[in-house]
Amino acid sequence: SVLFSFLSKQYERNDNIISTVKQKRVVIVLPYLGPLSVVLRKKITALVNKFYPTADFKVIFQSGYSLRRMFSYKDKIPKKCLGGVVYYTHCEKCGPGKAYIGKTKNTLYERFYASNGHLHPNSKNSPLLEHLAQNIDPACEFRFENTKILDTTQNDITLRFMESIYLKLGHQTLNTQDWSIPLSIV
Repeated sequence: SVLFSFLSKQYERNDNIISTVKQKRVVIVLPYLGPLSVVLRKKITALVNKFYPTADFKVIFQSGYSLRRMFSYKDKIPKKCLGGVVYYTHCEKCGPGKAYIGKTKNTLYERFYASNGHLHPNSKNSPLLEHLAQNIDPACEFRFENTKILDTTQNDITLRFMESIYLKLGHQTLNTQDWSIPLSIV
């Protein structure tokens, strides 16, 4: 059994050896799969320590996928029901060269189609209707579904500041005003 004692000495781990090599930290992230994960961590750690004794090896578990992460628990509010928004729209034929930036505390749909809305036939002072009246081409139109929401807030003052900033930075041509609240650099 000289062979057995020789092989045992070769493959046994000697804890009395002092390492002068700097340990390299190795971290592996795995999904947590219950008790199986703990067993797997022990086996992987034992293998790494056996073959790479100078490695500082850590296994970290991360919660796996769940239904909660795959699906939103809140319903998305349709665009036409959103209120407190700064929005952007442009003529479908003329493109961004004939654009409008606005704000509304009401719902976006009300801002466009209510009795004083942008696209209501009886509306007065609507830059969108004025553009359509100046251009007889039937291809000139503003599509509600292509209106973009630039920002949202429930505070009216913040809404006015945001509209002023977008008006200052934007390239709209149909707006009759340059700001909701005057902006100044302090």
